[in-house]
Amino acid sequence: MKYTFPRILRIDDLLEAIRGRSEFIVVEREHFNVVSYSVSKATSFDMEDENDLQGALRREARGIIFDKSGNLISRPYHKFFNLNERNETQLNVIDFGADHIVLEKADGSMIRPLVINDELFLATKMGITDIAEAAKKLLSEEQTEWLKKQFAAQKTPLLEYVAPTNRIVVQYAEPKLILTSVRDNLTGEYQLPESAPFDLVDAFGTIQGNIDEYITRQVQMEGREGDVIRFADGHMLKLKNEWYVRIHKNKDVIRSERNILDMIINETLDDKTPFLDETDLKVVRDYEVFFWGLFDAKVVKLEGLVEEARTRCGTDRKRVAREFVPHAVPNKTDARCLFMVLDGRTNVRDFVIEKAKQSLVGKSEKYDDLMTWMKDR
Repeated sequence: MKYTFPRILRIDDLLEAIRGRSEFIVVEREHFNVVSYSVSKATSFDMEDENDLQGALRREARGIIFDKSGNLISRPYHKFFNLNERNETQLNVIDFGADHIVLEKADGSMIRPLVINDELFLATKMGITDIAEAAKKLLSEEQTEWLKKQFAAQKTPLLEYVAPTNRIVVQYAEPKLILTSVRDNLTGEYQLPESAPFDLVDAFGTIQGNIDEYITRQVQMEGREGDVIRFADGHMLKLKNEWYVRIHKNKDVIRSERNILDMIINETLDDKTPFLDETDLKVVRDYEVFFWGLFDAKVVKLEGLVEEARTRCGTDRKRVAREFVPHAVPNKTDARCLFMVLDGRTNVRDFVIEKAKQSLVGKSEKYDDLMTWMKDR
């Protein structure tokens, strides 16, 4: 959908648009406030038509920053979508004859400048973070001064920080800041300067010829994330290739230990590992070794408790509860395992497996509790 980007001066311009929508948040930092979204619901960024001002404002709520007086100081990218992701981005409603340019979709972290008490900082979507601090170390004196001048002119340079240590999917040989655009804070207009003291995002001209052939060709490429098609009015479309999407999904799966454990316990890991690169595969295999080490040690300990209880108390459950558990069993979960095994309802290995499965349902704190229990020897 093509619409005029809303003019924004103050935080009040946005607060009414996000009122009553729990997915949007205002995060208060020491020197500024960030308006963004914590989750993206199906209707979060809907617009009724091109005149829906509140919907257009919500599309700006993705890391937009205001100072403590409520004045806009940093306006990053508006929310835009993949080709064919929504009704408004279906291939048959896009005019590719309109003035546009195809840009590389760099695979890193969005970075923009903030100036606080005359000192330049870099910030990610949610403010000054460790990633932003790492990116700042790359700045030269010339780059620092250029960013300060842009900030003073109420413009937001938009950079992509890529690095071997900040890898999402695509592997970059060296850390680098790539300038992808400069946005006017008030109007939301995008510009790509012809020159700046940064590497500019790669541009590939315009889409020529058959659009279907272009899409087929681009989505099959490997080793890159995809394209951004940017129209002269600033509206954009994303086109990600199938290689990136497949790898990214697998990376999302292994992003947490809990997810890896889920695959181990439910025996789906073999379906994922063929699509992991060497670095990510090592993360998975290291966790496998770690988990099964904990598992085996816990089983040995619990089997020892069961054997000791039988030796001391035989099959008398009341004696076990009265004479053995208070002195020899350190926690309720171990005690539950002991009685279930003594009653013949399970064995130790199955009990620990079931405990691991239960940790994968519901809140993530269950996984933390599982790890605490398994490490308790």
